[in-house]
Amino acid sequence: MKKIFTNAILSVLILFILGTLTAQITNKYAFTQSSTFWEPVFANYATDAMTDEGLAGPFNLGFTFPFGDQTYTQVKISSNGWVNPGANLTLPYYGNGLATLNIRPLIAPLWDDLGMQNGAVMYETYGTAPHRIFFVQWLAAHWKYNATNEYNLMTRLHETGQVDLIYGPHIGTPLNADATIGINIHPGGPGYYYSVLPGLPAVAFSNAEYNNLQVSLDSGTMYIFMPKTSYPGNPAAVNLTGPKLPMQNVVSDYTAVIGNAGTSQIVNDTATAYLMRGDEVLASASVPSLMPGTFANVTLPWAPDTTGFMELTAKVVLPNDPDSLNNRTYSYTITAQPYVGNEDEIAPTPSLIMDCYPNPFRRELSINVSHRNDSIDDISVYNLKGQLIRQWKEVKTNSLKWDGTDILQRPVSSGVYLIKARQGNNIHTSKVLKF
Repeated sequence: MKKIFTNAILSVLILFILGTLTAQITNKYAFTQSSTFWEPVFANYATDAMTDEGLAGPFNLGFTFPFGDQTYTQVKISSNGWVNPGANLTLPYYGNGLATLNIRPLIAPLWDDLGMQNGAVMYETYGTAPHRIFFVQWLAAHWKYNATNEYNLMTRLHETGQVDLIYGPHIGTPLNADATIGINIHPGGPGYYYSVLPGLPAVAFSNAEYNNLQVSLDSGTMYIFMPKTSYPGNPAAVNLTGPKLPMQNVVSDYTAVIGNAGTSQIVNDTATAYLMRGDEVLASASVPSLMPGTFANVTLPWAPDTTGFMELTAKVVLPNDPDSLNNRTYSYTITAQPYVGNEDEIAPTPSLIMDCYPNPFRRELSINVSHRNDSIDDISVYNLKGQLIRQWKEVKTNSLKWDGTDILQRPVSSGVYLIKARQGNNIHTSKVLKF
């Protein structure tokens, strides 16, 4: 009888533990899909992750990163498309089971047997406390290792605990792919992972693994894991997106993604979303009613009053908000353009548009320019010190190639370069990364 009673208690305990496990990650994070503009950053090379089955690190984050019930200050980076907070793993693991107990914690934008032999893995911390972000990017990855395609992806670890998975442009299609996208947290196992099934919208599952993904994600696709808190209604600004080339004095719509990271409802019109340039308020709008763990897109119309480069953020404010650390997004950079139009135009369009591809690039960059005149005055390449690297004058074609060399035909070093097209008073600047 005593043995039966003991077994009954053990069964109840096991069921209780399994129930806790099943709910664990859903109590820690809310998931949503958004969009952004793919912008690689210039950073440090994770050299050991740029080999077949490579594992690099540990690397210092520069801040304390809360992830699940734990906090971490270091990570390791695998050539196979994942980051390991805590730097506890010793192998680069291409077998992609998020529920595997001994392979955690993980953040995996594209966990598969990737090939980095012709690409680069880079990392860096940007920003100031308490809004620092640790970037990891895989550039020109072969998916899988023996393919000739190229894929670009990135993860961002926020000091607030938010996790972003971002996807850039790609060339070709996956070869024999069976990837996993998602996260898992300590202590691992069922209920302690989110496995993302791409779609419109994408869905993150905590009770089913999707580890045979073969779908190329569109450039600019962004998956967001927002940390939940124990506070009551707690609005969080998790993303800002909108036109990268707005025109001066022409209204453009920017979209702030606002989530409720708290435990109770945010009532309609009690929170306000703001479009910010530094501490300057550019636009504002009320946040609709939000249940815990849900998100809303808030439209913020705004017309630039000047031209040039700007950094924007979205901010959300709720009176008596107990947690203000998550109320501002990462900066979103734009370049406002002068508008040259006429009264017969139905909709305004920029007079000069430039597109650079691929970005990042290794050997050759295509510079494509759309303009209204017969020629462009000049197209110039500058480094971040403002030094002229290469220039073409009186360009009469809409497309040209830069082979990564300077005026003397010497190869330039890896880094960020500014491509500037000029036509009269109209200037368009694009930032590119050579690796």
